[in-house]
Amino acid sequence: MGNLCAVRIFGDLIKSHNPDFIFLAETLVEGKNIKELAEKFGFVEYFAVDRVGRGGGLAVMWKHNLVCQVVDSSNNFIDVHVIEGQNVAWRLTCFYGYPERNRCQESWNLLRGLVKNDGIPWCVFDDFNDMLYVSDKKGPHPHPRSLLDGFKLAIEDCGLTELDLTGGDFTWEKSKGTENWVWERIDRAFANDLWWRKFPLYKLSVSHVIKSDHDPIMLEPTHVEFSRKQFRFRFENTWLNELSFKEEVTRFWGNIPKIHLLPKLLSVSSFMARWGRMFFHKFRDKVKKQKEVIGELVNREDEEGVKRYFEETKKLDELLVHEELYWK
Repeated sequence: MGNLCAVRIFGDLIKSHNPDFIFLAETLVEGKNIKELAEKFGFVEYFAVDRVGRGGGLAVMWKHNLVCQVVDSSNNFIDVHVIEGQNVAWRLTCFYGYPERNRCQESWNLLRGLVKNDGIPWCVFDDFNDMLYVSDKKGPHPHPRSLLDGFKLAIEDCGLTELDLTGGDFTWEKSKGTENWVWERIDRAFANDLWWRKFPLYKLSVSHVIKSDHDPIMLEPTHVEFSRKQFRFRFENTWLNELSFKEEVTRFWGNIPKIHLLPKLLSVSSFMARWGRMFFHKFRDKVKKQKEVIGELVNREDEEGVKRYFEETKKLDELLVHEELYWK
């Protein structure tokens, strides 16, 4: 936030997404600059942690339709209570992990120290400067397995489950267009099972911005009350006819930390529901394309053409059987 280009990018982000709450990491400025920024873009409240030397700096800001209370902070996090009525509705910890690889253990221990058994839904998100899976990095020099396992263990110790990210696989990029080009996913979000109960229909997405190595992530916590009518998941038998289904679900399930069953079930059922919606649209496309193939063969009289006609009509019949199974 120390230059005009960064402020312009920030302004465009506000106009595009109209967020009620913002967390900024590595602001590289003093708190007074954050005050000016908040007022410029219509945020009525703010809280800032000054930079240390020439680096660091954290800030949160929020609009009038939110009631927030900052309860704790350091150079690595800002802990916020979101208030509804007279009560604490949920807790949001805006986290910034140590960027130095040799300080990963300190980040993990700091995260463990933030755990509170106070019965409040808790979400912790943003820049962990750390990765969970081999697939979180693309480029030279894979991330050490010991660090992947250490971060996973810390998340499990905290009783947290990762929120599924849409919009892209990576959130940080360096050395674009060179032989050292690297993509990493170091920005993410986690929540305890109470938060999952409160916001099962959340959306977490990544959006690209120019002239920044970090892409912002956006959390939309849609609040619902559990009931049979409001939140009902249906498994479709026809999915089992798609060879990739079991493989993709198994891989997704295996990537979720082995902790509380409820958020794990919610996460995988949400994944299957999204998979099913995409499958149905693709399925109808398959039927349409298969009819087009048959239409090109229907008037052929040569032996090869007739043979292919019967083969393709058999494929169409199989697709229609799957469709009938879906509607049953």
